Amino acid sequence: MTGPFSDGQQTARSLWSGKRYALLAAATLLAVTASSTSASNPGQEQVTRDFQRTLSLGAGQSFRIENKFGEIRIHGESSRELKISATIRAQADTREQAQTFADKVRIDVQQTAQGVEVHTTYPEENRNWFGRKNASYSVDYEIAMPSDAPLFVKNSFGSVNAAGVRGKSEFDNSHGSLNVRDTGAARLSNSFGSIELSGAAGEASVIDNNGSVQVSQVKGALELRNRFGSITVREIGGAASITGGNAAVNVTDAASAHITTSFGSVEARNIRGDLMVHDNNGNVDVSSIGGVADITDSFGNVTFSEVKGHVNCTTSNGRIYGSSLSGSGVTIRDSFGNIELINIAGALNAETSNGKITLRSARGTVELKSSFGAIEASDISKGIRAITGNGSITLTDIGGDTFAKTSFGSVSADRINGNLIVENTNGSVTARNVKGDAEVTTSFAGVSLESVGGKITVNNQNGGISATAARLASGCRDIALKTSFSSIRVRIPEGLGYNVTARTSFGRISTDLPITATGSVGPDSLNGTIGSGGCRLQLTDANGSIEINKSQ
Repeated sequence: MTGPFSDGQQTARSLWSGKRYALLAAATLLAVTASSTSASNPGQEQVTRDFQRTLSLGAGQSFRIENKFGEIRIHGESSRELKISATIRAQADTREQAQTFADKVRIDVQQTAQGVEVHTTYPEENRNWFGRKNASYSVDYEIAMPSDAPLFVKNSFGSVNAAGVRGKSEFDNSHGSLNVRDTGAARLSNSFGSIELSGAAGEASVIDNNGSVQVSQVKGALELRNRFGSITVREIGGAASITGGNAAVNVTDAASAHITTSFGSVEARNIRGDLMVHDNNGNVDVSSIGGVADITDSFGNVTFSEVKGHVNCTTSNGRIYGSSLSGSGVTIRDSFGNIELINIAGALNAETSNGKITLRSARGTVELKSSFGAIEASDISKGIRAITGNGSITLTDIGGDTFAKTSFGSVSADRINGNLIVENTNGSVTARNVKGDAEVTTSFAGVSLESVGGKITVNNQNGGISATAARLASGCRDIALKTSFSSIRVRIPEGLGYNVTARTSFGRISTDLPITATGSVGPDSLNGTIGSGGCRLQLTDANGSIEINKSQ
C-alpha cells in the first residue's frame, strides 16, 4: 500500500473550516483559475505548482477522486496505467504569500486492493487582520485511466469532463458543469450547473438542480430528475422516466417514456411504446407514439398525432388538437378549451365545457359532448352522439345512426346514412339527405327536413315545419308533424298512398295533390286518402296554415 503524499511528502487529510469559507472561496473561483496575475485579480500575485503521478490500476480496481474549487478532466485509455496530473494555483497579496499557500495545498493519493483514491486537501482559512481572506486557490486535474475501470468522482465549484470511461461510473458535482461521453452504466448528480451525457452503454441515472440537462444515446433505461432547468433527451434504448419542473422537456426516440413536469412545456417524438405525460401550466406536443398515450395537463394546449395505441387526454383551460390516431380509441376530457380532431380510427369519446369541438374523419363510434360550445363533425363512418348546451351542432356525412341534442343553438345535418334524432329547444333544425327515420323535437325555431327516406316525426312549438319525403322503391313512410303559432308544409312524392289527418286552428289547409275526403271537410280540418292510402300522414297545427304539396 502507498500512503498519502504530495510531491513525495507525507501529509494528513484536513477538513474544511465551514460553509461560510466555502462560499467565499467559490466567489473567487473565476479569479484563481486565470493564468496570469493581471487576469486573475489586479493587485495580487499568482503562483502555480504542478503535480504528477503514475500508478497501475489492475482489472476490476476502481478510481475515486474528490476535489473542490477546480476542474476535473478524465479520459479512458487501453493501458492499465493511471496517470494523474494536477495544476495547483494560489493567489495572495504577495508572491511569497501565494507560494507559501500553494505549498500547503496537498493532493493525497491512496492505493489499496480496491483501487486508487485521490483527495485534494487545502490549508486552514487564512485571513489578514482586517478580516479579508489573504489567498485564493484552485486545483485542476487531468487524468488518464483504464477505460474499463469503475470511476467515482466528487467535485464542487468546478466543472467535470469525462470521456471514454466505459466501466460503471458515478459523478457527484455542484456549482459547475458536468459533461460525460462514451461511458458504461452511469449515475450523474449535479446542482447549480448543467449536465450533458452522451453515450452510455447501460442504464443511466441523472439528477440535477438549477441547471439544464442533455442526455443522448443511452442503451439502457434512463431515470432523470431536474428542477429549474430544461431537459433534452434523445435515443434512449430503454424506458425513460423523467421528472422536471419549471422548464421545457423534450424527448425523442425512446422505448417508452413517463414524463412529469410543471411550469414547462413537454415535447415527445418517436416513442416506440407507451407514453405518459403529467404537466401543469405548459403546452404538451407528442407525435409518433407506438403504444398508449396518456396525457394530463392544465393551463396549456395539448397536441398529439400519429398515436398507434389508445389515447387518454385530460386537461383544463387549454386547447386540444389530435390527428392520425390509429389506436383502439380516444378519450378526451377538457374544460374551457376547444377540441379539434382529425382522422380517428377507433372509438371516440370527447367532452369539454365552454369550448368548441371539431371532428373530421372518424372510423369508429363517436360521442361528443360540450356545454356553451359548438360541435362540428364530418366524415364519420359509424354513428354519432353529439350533445351540447347553448351551442350549435353541424353534422355532415355520418355513416350510421345520429343523435343531436342542444338548446339555444341550431342543428344542421346533411347526408345521414342512418336514423336521425334531434332534441333541441330555442333553436332551428335543418336536415337533408337522411336515409333512415328523422325524429325532431324543438321550440321557438323552424324545422326544415329534405329528402328523408324513413319515417318523419316532428314535434315543434312556436316554429314552422317544412318536410320533404324521399321517393323510395319500397313505398311510403309514416309522417307526423305537429307545431303551434306557425305553418306546416309537407312535400310527398306522387304515386304514393297516404291516410291523411290534418287539423289546425286560425289557419287553413291547402293541397295540390288529389285527396279523397272521408267525413266532413272544412278549411281547418281534413280526413282522407291520397291514392289508395297506406302510410300515415298526420298534420297537427294551432294558429297556423297547413300545406300538402308534391315533391319535385
